[in-house]
Amino acid sequence: MKNDTNELILKLLLLMAFADNVYMEEEKELITDISNELGLDSEKANEIFAKIQKIEDITKECRKTANKIKNKQDREKVLDLLSKMITADKIVHKAEIFALQLIAEEWDMYRKKI
Repeated sequence: MKNDTNELILKLLLLMAFADNVYMEEEKELITDISNELGLDSEKANEIFAKIQKIEDITKECRKTANKIKNKQDREKVLDLLSKMITADKIVHKAEIFALQLIAEEWDMYRKKI
């Protein structure tokens, strides 16, 4: 994955972490681990974090960011990481599920029926 894509992945994770308006310690630890795995230094992660805190419309930004990720494998990786993010604090919030569904719908990876 390219560095730009990795930054987009991290941004989506941070958007998800802020979807419920609470940034839990467990989420922070997971994001730190993932940003290291993605090869993003702490300075870049902090820069993205600072920008996320200023965003007023999380839903719009999720859509905008998700649509920049084009590769199917990258999208699958994002959905996997976002699922981990949702459960990191052992509490699943409605806003987090909505954000995950929104991203999956944008990528045509969401099914309403089995």
